[in-house]
Parts: sequence; C-alpha cells; structure tokens
Amino acid sequence: MVAVDTSGSVSTAELQEFMHEIHYMHKTGTEITIVQADAAISNIAKYSPNHDIKIHGRGGTSFQPVIDYYNENKRKYTALIYFTDGEASTPTPAQGRILWVISAQSQMNEDLIGPKIHLN
Repeated sequence: MVAVDTSGSVSTAELQEFMHEIHYMHKTGTEITIVQADAAISNIAKYSPNHDIKIHGRGGTSFQPVIDYYNENKRKYTALIYFTDGEASTPTPAQGRILWVISAQSQMNEDLIGPKIHLN
C-alpha cells in the first residue's frame, strides 16, 4: 500500500515527484494500491500506469486516517509506504511495516515513528 499526502501543503512538484517514484516501484512488478489522503482518506485505487491519476484532497493534514486504515487491513498489504512533506503531527504507530518517504523540497520530520528516507 502506498499513501500519498494530498494536503494543501504538498506542492504540485512534490506530487509529481511522488508519482514518478510510484511509477518506478510499479515497474519492478509490484502491485500497488494508492491511498490518497489529506486530513481524511479521499481515494483508494489500484495503480495503473495507463491511467491518469486525479488528485483528491488538498485540505489539511492528518496521517492518522491512513495509519488506521492500514492497521485495519494490514493482512492485505506487505507494507505501507507513505509519501509526504512530513508536515503533520505524529500519528500512533502502524501495526505493520511502514516507510516514510519525505519529498526533496521538505525538511525531515524526525518525530515520525519508523524508518524514513528523504528523496533527493
């Protein structure tokens, strides 16, 4: 499962950066479910490189709705990869594997629980 932070603080360039990374993850043969969220989950869909992705959201930010959804459905997913600018309060920990991916334009949020990488 891949979560994309679609809050208003995430720029169009950051969203393009996230989608570029997701596309290359898919090219490895990985099946990807994209969960778009700002302060709430706004869309859940299988990734298909042949379809344009309409961005939903653009409001405030809360990581908790995605973490809750992942915790409730963790048997369906190998891991959660969360693409974000990191600008939100720390959620409760995920009950499965999580990787935070912070955009190249943003500062690392060290308060996020779990491994983090910074795109460059």
